Amino acid sequence: MKSNTIALLILFTVFFTSCQDELNVEPKQREDASITLSTEEGITNVLTGTYALAARGNAYGGRILAYAELLGVTGVNATTDFRFRGSFSELRQIYLKQMQADNGILTGTYSRSYEIINAANTVIENISKVKDPAKQSRMIGEANFLRSLAYFDLVRFFAKPYVSGQANNQLGVVIRPNAIYDFNADLSKERSTVDEVYKVIIDGLNIAYTNLPKDNSFYADKYAAKALLARVYLQQGNYAQARDAADDVIKNSGHSLSKKYADAFNHDTDQAEDVFAIQITKQTGVNDVVTFYAAEDNGGRGGDISIRSPYLDKFTDPNDDRAKFNYVNPANDRILTLKFTNQFANVGVIRLAEMYLIRAEGNLQAATTVGNTPLDDINIVRTRANAKNLSTVTLDSILLERQLELGMEGFLIHDIRRTKRSIDVSSDGDGTELLLYDANELVFPIPISEMDANKKITQNPGYIK
Repeated sequence: MKSNTIALLILFTVFFTSCQDELNVEPKQREDASITLSTEEGITNVLTGTYALAARGNAYGGRILAYAELLGVTGVNATTDFRFRGSFSELRQIYLKQMQADNGILTGTYSRSYEIINAANTVIENISKVKDPAKQSRMIGEANFLRSLAYFDLVRFFAKPYVSGQANNQLGVVIRPNAIYDFNADLSKERSTVDEVYKVIIDGLNIAYTNLPKDNSFYADKYAAKALLARVYLQQGNYAQARDAADDVIKNSGHSLSKKYADAFNHDTDQAEDVFAIQITKQTGVNDVVTFYAAEDNGGRGGDISIRSPYLDKFTDPNDDRAKFNYVNPANDRILTLKFTNQFANVGVIRLAEMYLIRAEGNLQAATTVGNTPLDDINIVRTRANAKNLSTVTLDSILLERQLELGMEGFLIHDIRRTKRSIDVSSDGDGTELLLYDANELVFPIPISEMDANKKITQNPGYIK
């Protein structure tokens, strides 16, 4: 059996070296687990390190946002909104809907997500070492928020989608309710159902909302938890709950839309619109959304993911700032978004604009006007972008507005799934070959490394192992 020292070494090496300078944490990679977990300082450092894990490129440092766009576009025909031209075969698999169980990039995200979950569990289980009740509550809230965030994206990518109105007993992901200190132990366990995973996510976010303060610097606060709840409820098709959660954030969080659309992006200090953002520093790495979307001069790879005319054609108002929020890379003539041009900018996870769009959709679906009318909420977002106001609003116009406002920010495949739409993968875009929202090809494989180590887990349909 490996000692706790070895297990914690795996965690703390990542934690403390990642955020040492920016977050003023002393590295203690060699500290024995029993000592670290017996002190308030040690538990505080574990929580700080959990954010550092989340900031890694294969988690919320960028790639999770890119996955949702690559999986949601066609990848094969002239009607695609975005095109992948990069050399990463693992990302090309996602773009072409031909993922393999040995995909190294997806394996990294899967493993990183469970590292976040394990670190959060470690904080929760050892919170008694923290003496101040207010600090204890805050840390419990932050750990629950980060754990729920990780579970949410795991279940959205590695399982069939949640479908409103059905039992949702399809396999989700493995739930790890306790911290793991002995990584040599047999951790074999079958995946819980999608419904069970969503219950863990929602319960955790409600705990976070109850325990977190309204203001918490750049860490998760009360309204970050409520905003993520709004997103979760929307994914479930629970429109009334999504509407109410978004309304709470809009009314009470103190956040406001940036005056200009451009001001919502490319900053390394949280702005008024940032409900929750991942802090990127020279210690944690670079903003990986920039890596894949930006030109070389802006810290990217030249535009592995570029914009194509079908996306630009969705903008019907020539005065819409969002239609012009792009540039041409002179090195290869690719059209690239201006959303991601600072390689050390924070990665925006939740913007207030999303809450207006959720409240609008929730109200429309529930035939209510809680907080505002759907039309007025949509026009608030459009007015900020100097786009002409709409005179009427439908579900289709709200979904289109989500593409115009939130494009390339990690929403595409999730919106396709929850609205039960299809992806046209026919060679000429004539609709003769469609991938339905719940197609096997749109679900990531359980990594082969997990299949080898976990003798009880079941692979997703369509994958050999």
